[in-house]
Amino acid sequence: MCQKEYEEDNELVVLEQKYEKILSLEPESNTFCLLADVLCKQGKVDKAVGVLIRGLGYNKNNVTARFLLGKIYYDRWLIEQAKKEMEKVLELAPDNLEAAKLVSQIYRSEDKLNEALEILNSAYVFHRNDKNLLQDINEIKNQLSKIEVTLSGQAFETPVGSRKANKIEIDDSAVNKEVYTQTMANLYMEQGQYDKAREVIDKIYSDEAERTSAFEKLEKTKLNKMNLTAGFGSKE
Repeated sequence: MCQKEYEEDNELVVLEQKYEKILSLEPESNTFCLLADVLCKQGKVDKAVGVLIRGLGYNKNNVTARFLLGKIYYDRWLIEQAKKEMEKVLELAPDNLEAAKLVSQIYRSEDKLNEALEILNSAYVFHRNDKNLLQDINEIKNQLSKIEVTLSGQAFETPVGSRKANKIEIDDSAVNKEVYTQTMANLYMEQGQYDKAREVIDKIYSDEAERTSAFEKLEKTKLNKMNLTAGFGSKE
């Protein structure tokens, strides 16, 4: 460890002790945000989470604390918890662009494009000069347009009640389980065809634990690709 790193570590220790002392005397103080930040920088993330949760018990509308807690959850793949915290951040501070992008990214990973677009449109009211934000909005609009065109085309080709639609038959006996492989699932994931990848996984795994593990890998791959597109970076 170089001298500079050693001095920085010592400084963090001193700050940790200082903030802990303040909180011991004033547990309702907003100093808990500073302590949590110091703990994260030291790699004491579990302790930081505890500090944030306790502090929010006294200061439930502290935007900085909720954002930091939400980011920790997101980094740990606790997506629902992360989304809940970031949505609360946006309730309290609708101009928080980072929170808006992260919530939108989660919605996109869940294929909830309309919700993702709504979040970014709300943020755009406060950040009209942000070209990257506008680019994200247009990208989602294009995705929605393509989906609408595809669905419209399908409806035109096989309208409900038509003789053509009524003649379509699915022969399940023609599906051979051995045709489905993990390689095929991986290929679908790489191509971004997550529904097909999920279908393959469901076919090739009879063991519930293995299937669950494969689905988790699928969701992780899906979210990583979304993250890279939005500029958050991979979580691996």
